[in-house]
Amino acid sequence: MRTSRNAAVVATMTVAVGLLGMGVAHAEGGFDSSIGGWFPGKESRHWHDLNHDAARTTVRFSGCKVDGASRFISATIQLKKERRALPDPVIARDNNTCETSNFGRQGENWYYFNLSRINGGDGSGIRLGVEKVNVRY
Repeated sequence: MRTSRNAAVVATMTVAVGLLGMGVAHAEGGFDSSIGGWFPGKESRHWHDLNHDAARTTVRFSGCKVDGASRFISATIQLKKERRALPDPVIARDNNTCETSNFGRQGENWYYFNLSRINGGDGSGIRLGVEKVNVRY
């Protein structure tokens, strides 16, 4: 009797853990990279978001530094959407202070981000370095 009760408890716990796990949302895709010597205008690799999930598009920087300036303050990045034969529109923009930029959920398309400003300026003579870049979509 005790053995069947223990088996029932284990079975119930297994089902409960399985159901809880189903509610966890995971990003459809992503990649890890770094940035070395970027100036405004440089862009990341491009990625295809199939929009099979409800994940937000995020870009996380850690280990930020600049060459040509006394210290790192911020890097303005723009999420852009690819379009054929037309200029790529800016979907969103964020002043990343070496943290996570959250661009929200995006529709199915090809995307990338580019660096538009360093420390609030056009970056003349300043280059950006980021030890870890994590992109999730």
